[in-house]
Amino acid sequence: MSIRARLSLVGFASIIAAAAFGDSPSPPDGAPWKPFAASGDVSVYTRPFASSDYPEVRASGTVCATLPELVAFVEDVARFDAWIPDTDEARLLARPSSRDQIYYIRTSMPWPVKHRDMIYRLTESTAPRSAGAVSVTIAGEPNYLPAYPNIVRMTAVTGRWTFVEADGATRIDLVMHIEPGGNVPQWLANRRIIGTPTKMIENLQHQFASLCHDAR
Repeated sequence: MSIRARLSLVGFASIIAAAAFGDSPSPPDGAPWKPFAASGDVSVYTRPFASSDYPEVRASGTVCATLPELVAFVEDVARFDAWIPDTDEARLLARPSSRDQIYYIRTSMPWPVKHRDMIYRLTESTAPRSAGAVSVTIAGEPNYLPAYPNIVRMTAVTGRWTFVEADGATRIDLVMHIEPGGNVPQWLANRRIIGTPTKMIENLQHQFASLCHDAR
């Protein structure tokens, strides 16, 4: 059964990892989140990530779409390049179980930095559902496929999402940490690492912006 089908059984309440919402989120563990910037209607926070030179990033915003509409859009791998920044290639590799999906994504980088790629596993949690929520984590699996020539495989990705619908709109909370691998200028790596989750939510807001007007 697909993630979309399972969501229909719980009222399309949420996908991809449970996390608390709020203007100033307080993490259950680790360093506290610090406000980084507000990009349009997206709030952005960062915090140090253990044993890494790169921060963990949290971006939160609201999209004018119901969960069924949003899930149908984000599950369509052919549309990944419409909302995941700098996507050169994306494909679904496997569905190992009813709770897992594995994707390959290649990301463009500005010359002379080499392009990056990663294999991502999305896994629905087996934890008991609360208030109709479904949890899914994001984990990079760099060894799932052999490396491609002239493409740098990112060394690690971890993340989680929460999509929660209320009054015909969906609140999104995205947490990500990325290890880009290879040689990337620190300023460029940080700009991409912080900018990617922010832009993902902004792009989803743009895709469904007309529904905001329809709701008025």
